Amino acid sequence: MKTRVLTGIVAGAGFLLVVWAGGVWYTALIFFMATIAYFEMIKMNRMKIADWPEIAGLVFLWLILFPHVIWNGYYLRGDVLYTFVLLFLFITVASKNRIEYQQVAYLLFSSVYIGIAFHYMNETRMVSGLWMTVAILFTTWATDTGAYFGGKFLGRSKLWPSISPNKTIEGSLSGIILAIVVMVIVSTTAHLVPLSKAVMMGLVISVSGQLGDLMESAVKRTLDVKDSGKILPGHGGILDRFDSLLVVFPVLHLLHLL
Repeated sequence: MKTRVLTGIVAGAGFLLVVWAGGVWYTALIFFMATIAYFEMIKMNRMKIADWPEIAGLVFLWLILFPHVIWNGYYLRGDVLYTFVLLFLFITVASKNRIEYQQVAYLLFSSVYIGIAFHYMNETRMVSGLWMTVAILFTTWATDTGAYFGGKFLGRSKLWPSISPNKTIEGSLSGIILAIVVMVIVSTTAHLVPLSKAVMMGLVISVSGQLGDLMESAVKRTLDVKDSGKILPGHGGILDRFDSLLVVFPVLHLLHLL
């Protein structure tokens, strides 16, 4: 527990420092974390990191990560996306079925899932600004804190035992309540959005964040792994630490709340 807390404080402070700096520093960090997360996905599925299909997936990931300004207002043009779909299908043919369809489909999914999530993390900082990004981060972390302590002291009913046996309905509701409170406080202090929208955003962030956590747990359970990596002592990998945020940022953009 001490290692987990210490890592959380140091890593969290360092991450917030780069968020505050913004610009090329934050973009560089986003590219770094997304790359590590992609390699974690590959490793969890026991695939080779340096093989050429995995490298092609990494290039595709980097293209997705580029900000909107690079794509002249488009988000990942359809012709680029389809070109990579064809490339991955060609890989199965060129390898004479040494590389199977399921493998390239997994790589394509990993690139899109991780790329879009981290793209919107960067886009939010660039477009919506520092305090909106901080509000989203604090609200997501409040969900984790509320769910943990709510589950510990009030938890009785299991939320989804087949995927995450320790999570409870009471913990989930506690996380939602604390998330809304934190979003309202930060939003009011920084004059970000009206009260009603702050409540809505707190609810969406908390629910989508918890779904992201459950989805990551389902992936790890399917692949029979405990942690996605070891880069963060006591926490696991980038995917373990950012599983909620990987869903939160895209959902907020899809619902036009940012």
